[in-house]
Amino acid sequence: MIRNLTQKAIIFALLFLVSGILQAQPAKPRVENGVIDLRKWDFATQKAALAGDWNFYENELLVDPKNPGKQIHFPEVLSKAGFEMVQYGTYTARVLVPGNLSSLAFEIPQLYSSYKLFVNGRLVAENGEPGTTESTTTPQWMPQVSVFDVSGDTLRVSLQISNFYHYNTGAKQPIYLGSESLLKAHDDVATKSNLTECLTLFVLGAAFLIIYYVRQEKKKITLYFALLCISWSIRSVFSNEYLIIDFIPEFDWTWMVRIEYITLYSMLIWTVLFFSRLFPKESSKIIKYIFVIANCTFIAETLIMPPIFFTRWIALYLIIAALVLVHSAVITIRALIKERAGVWYLVFSLALGLILFGYDMLVFEGYFQYYNAFLFSTGYLIIFVLMGIALLYHLKIFRGDGSAGTLTFDDLYSSDSKED
Repeated sequence: MIRNLTQKAIIFALLFLVSGILQAQPAKPRVENGVIDLRKWDFATQKAALAGDWNFYENELLVDPKNPGKQIHFPEVLSKAGFEMVQYGTYTARVLVPGNLSSLAFEIPQLYSSYKLFVNGRLVAENGEPGTTESTTTPQWMPQVSVFDVSGDTLRVSLQISNFYHYNTGAKQPIYLGSESLLKAHDDVATKSNLTECLTLFVLGAAFLIIYYVRQEKKKITLYFALLCISWSIRSVFSNEYLIIDFIPEFDWTWMVRIEYITLYSMLIWTVLFFSRLFPKESSKIIKYIFVIANCTFIAETLIMPPIFFTRWIALYLIIAALVLVHSAVITIRALIKERAGVWYLVFSLALGLILFGYDMLVFEGYFQYYNAFLFSTGYLIIFVLMGIALLYHLKIFRGDGSAGTLTFDDLYSSDSKED
């Protein structure tokens, strides 16, 4: 009965998170020929994505250009928009807003890799220092909410962007426009969700490290899961919201990107080793070593090469990550057929993992605009809790009949099973 109730609760959580992802998409006004009409938009309740066809001035950093530029879709990296050799330029758009507003705010995501944003010729936000050469450009990633005063019903928006350090130039996520209270509330939720995810996973990883060191039989699978939790905990503040910059504004951009990529690769290593140890009879040693060697190679390259070189391989990483998920799913299905203890928790965690990770990557690649930090952080925490429960069954701290045993001194120091 306990198992059935647990499974129903997990299914409900999965449906809730998935429905939240699908239903939370905001309305999508569109920039057409460099103009977007938001005069009837309710900025107090909705934020507007400034996505569509902007004007673009390649190899020029302009504040308030008068002549129309080339039409370009925003957001999109310049190489995909037909500007492969362009490393800096200016986007412009006119935004029509209600004439009775006193202030508005921009929600600006990570851009590649520095920018200045002007409204009606006045600087309202900047990140790093955009320049026309590598020596005059300073990269920085710090998503932010920037508030500015509004006078009149027309905003002439100019976005200077420059990049000499990353493989991509441009943007993958749109800039949003909304009221100060709305955007700051969203930002506050994203920050708290990110921090909760970071701290919870770090504590979970530390707990399993303690279990690993105090048990007489030191199963490596416990160590792998602990390192997976800690790797994801570190990554949570070195990606998406890049909270590390909020706490350490002078943190070196190059090393921030290195850590982001290294944690990506290390998480795949610990995932492969975790599943291979959890169900050794259902896994393949050859496939395991291929994945581990491939990701170790990526880590070595990331440590040695500059970001403009190693960031070009993210597409290959995504393929390997997809293969790791498929490999983990195959192992889990085999274990499910053989009715291994705790396997149902992995079934649910993989189902949710495939949905969240897949959507996460689609957002990263710019195919989707909306990223709900609260839902994603909650979803990933559920995944790790379910994996932890499956591990507790494997360690026989939880019993195979679905009932939870009590974690006692004898459990921690038991040596009734050999290292798999």
